[in-house]
Amino acid sequence: MTKNEKLAPIHPGKTLERQFFQPLQLTRKQLAQDLHLPLYQLENLIEEKEKITPEIAYRLSCYFQIEAEVFLNLQQHYDLEVWKDRQGIYIREQIKPYEIIHGKEK
Repeated sequence: MTKNEKLAPIHPGKTLERQFFQPLQLTRKQLAQDLHLPLYQLENLIEEKEKITPEIAYRLSCYFQIEAEVFLNLQQHYDLEVWKDRQGIYIREQIKPYEIIHGKEK
């Protein structure tokens, strides 16, 4: 990787697995049962095929006793980074900052 290359964003399912499930030695099957989710849904999240929905965030919140916004923010941050990687340069080329167009106001 060169100096200017950016690492790809980490999917929130991977973050959940590494930061929550693995340290607590939770199996996917046990966690799915505890969260009352189908196993395939949890696996799809971990395997980057699904997003953290408000419902999943709330279930995780109840289980881990952490605010649901923490889990939703993981998803939102990931979505924004993926979008910026795909579209950000085009938008930056189109949009001129306010200060440049209107001059600095004092």
